[in-house]
Amino acid sequence: MIDAQSFKDLVANQEIETVIVAATDMQGKLFGQRVTAPHFLESGQQGIQACAVNLAWDVSLDFQDNYEFCSLDSGLHDMVIKPDMSTLRSYPWSEKTALVLGDIINKDQTDISISPRTILKKQIQRADDMGFKVNVATELEFYLFKETEDTLRAKNYHELQPLFPYPVDYSINRLNRDDWLLSKVTRNLMMAGIPVESIKGEWGKGQYEINLKYADALTTADHTVVYKNALKELAAQEGLTATFMAKPVTDDSGSSGHTHISLWDLTGEKNLFHDPVEEPDIRRHFLGGVMELAPEFMVFYAPYINSYKRLLAGMGAPNTLTWGIDNRTTSFRMDGKEKSMRLENRIPGADANFYLVIAACIASGIYGIENNISPPACITTNAYKQEHIKTLPLNLMEAVERLDRSERVRELLGNDVVNHYLTAARTEINGYLTEVTDWERRKYFEFI
Repeated sequence: MIDAQSFKDLVANQEIETVIVAATDMQGKLFGQRVTAPHFLESGQQGIQACAVNLAWDVSLDFQDNYEFCSLDSGLHDMVIKPDMSTLRSYPWSEKTALVLGDIINKDQTDISISPRTILKKQIQRADDMGFKVNVATELEFYLFKETEDTLRAKNYHELQPLFPYPVDYSINRLNRDDWLLSKVTRNLMMAGIPVESIKGEWGKGQYEINLKYADALTTADHTVVYKNALKELAAQEGLTATFMAKPVTDDSGSSGHTHISLWDLTGEKNLFHDPVEEPDIRRHFLGGVMELAPEFMVFYAPYINSYKRLLAGMGAPNTLTWGIDNRTTSFRMDGKEKSMRLENRIPGADANFYLVIAACIASGIYGIENNISPPACITTNAYKQEHIKTLPLNLMEAVERLDRSERVRELLGNDVVNHYLTAARTEINGYLTEVTDWERRKYFEFI
């Protein structure tokens, strides 16, 4: 990270010439502007303007003009990205460049409630008011393909060539063979203040996982969005394409976004999930709340049509409302001891927006504590084979219905937030339902 005086010195010495001022959109992607360093010192710290459409279009920037927040009728107004100077960091894979993340606010300096970072900050404050500090770590899987954006389009995204043509789960040999890329990624992330713990091979062909070190909830969300952006840029520099799509290949593994969370006292010294006096209630009720509200928060854990294809496929992706101790077949896994004791939410895919994932975990966990909700029985065997177990929503349509009807989530996040993200999900569904897919052509073209 770069403090204010160091930044001024770096600019004066022409070691930093450009500052990327960025915020996070609904989908968890960065948007903003590259500004010159002198301009940033002169006035950029007060904020830069960006069109509100950045919080009203889909992942491919398709705008349907169906949001209350921003529309053609309201003139596609501007909003402000107000830099959070505590996030100022080097952007080492771009020459003489720094990055600062910001909060999205209105021009009158009031909060924009639907902004993902704002949604998370409100839930962090709610936990803080109850005497809890929330620590989080993320584990995101991704695929690497020997493709560029030009070859992807030329092939119409068919028969793409993965970085390697076989599973490499935990393989040291493959990790070392791909050191030319993986070390570059690790080195640059660490230089940018993103604390990487480890990289491991995964089951999919061309699939890896990067684990980030735990930190407070907002810092981890910031780290995760920068990591996802960095990986795609660094891969492109090497002529590769990285994707965090939840299920990019029909007959291969999905990419998860496992999220580890724990509650600590406000000093940050005591993990309340392990405290021998308080843990029976705090840990149990937090788990109970996260499980109770998981079906209603699925739009945040699995926001796309494709997200549910990972969950339906099995192979480590959960689709039941279950928990266990060190049990990877359940949706929620309790693991660790002492300071490492935490709850792992295994539902989100790597495609999710982790500001929203973490906000949903905190909101539902605190709800569980406030309402003394206990979880169902611990599953000690294969959760996929359990009878009479509740399932999670199995498609985006069902998830939308559960969220729309949820008075609890509306109370926790606000009607404006819920309605905004319901609009996003319904737009996704409508786009999918009106598109003629390759599956349909293969299934029907010759035979009907």
